[in-house]
Amino acid sequence: MMYIDMIAANIWLADWWDYIVSVCLFFTVVLGIVFIFSQPGEIRVSHQRQAAIATGHTDRRTLFESGPMRPLLWLMLVIAHRLNIGGAKDWLRRRLVAAGSPNYYTAEEYLALSLLLGLALAMFLEVLAFAATSQFSLFAILFGILVGVTLSLYNIAEKASKRLRDITRQLPYALDLISLAMGAGATFVEAARTIITDSREDPLNVELRAVLAEMELGTTRRQALQNLANRVPIEPMRNLVSSVIQAEELGTPLSDVLHDQATLLRMQRSVRAENKAAVAGVRILVPCLLLVIAVLLTVFGPAIVRISTGGLF
Repeated sequence: MMYIDMIAANIWLADWWDYIVSVCLFFTVVLGIVFIFSQPGEIRVSHQRQAAIATGHTDRRTLFESGPMRPLLWLMLVIAHRLNIGGAKDWLRRRLVAAGSPNYYTAEEYLALSLLLGLALAMFLEVLAFAATSQFSLFAILFGILVGVTLSLYNIAEKASKRLRDITRQLPYALDLISLAMGAGATFVEAARTIITDSREDPLNVELRAVLAEMELGTTRRQALQNLANRVPIEPMRNLVSSVIQAEELGTPLSDVLHDQATLLRMQRSVRAENKAAVAGVRILVPCLLLVIAVLLTVFGPAIVRISTGGLF
């Protein structure tokens, strides 16, 4: 009788646990819907895309312009706009600009694509979990969404970091060429236009072409360079823009300033390379010691085992 009572008590606790879990899931979904759709949001086209379309460029061809995917992506875009995560959106917006504004995505559009990737991965993991256990798994859904969004954000962050490294590597040589051209009598615009004609798809040339386009549209050189420093948030570019602005205020020849900045950047690059070489020498010491110890144990291991078990002979 006591065993039957224990079974009944366990069944009663299991039923109540199912009720509690169901109620918690219900309120979680309700609170999530309220949190998402209670935030104001406005779906708009980015300024870069508006300018590209206004100047006659062909509009982009992405999933947002695809007919079958448009309803689902519209829902993801509404959710991305409603999410009250201003700091994360600002971070994503800066990464997109640093990555070269791929497909002129806004932060909300890229977040919508990230949510779509997370949803697809969650569905895939849920199918695998159901095939393995014959039960639906809430953990598989949450884990899939989290991993999908994280991988998407990591991808754009890596693209931005790689592009900034390429710009940092190209900057001293571009400054030297501009300085030489200006020393030969060319203006800043003519010198910059000369160096961007060879490799138009290089990241630095793309940014210089944007600077020239802004100046042709009436923006002052100072403001165009400040916009360049905002688009390329690296310390060498900020120092360069500050030096150029200071040279304009003091009347210093711009070619001399650019030559000095190129020399300084090469010196800083040499110092960084020396520091990395010194650190690499220290880091490689531990693997080398492990290899030496492994060789010594291989050679003298049998003798050590014999001595420890009673004698060498």
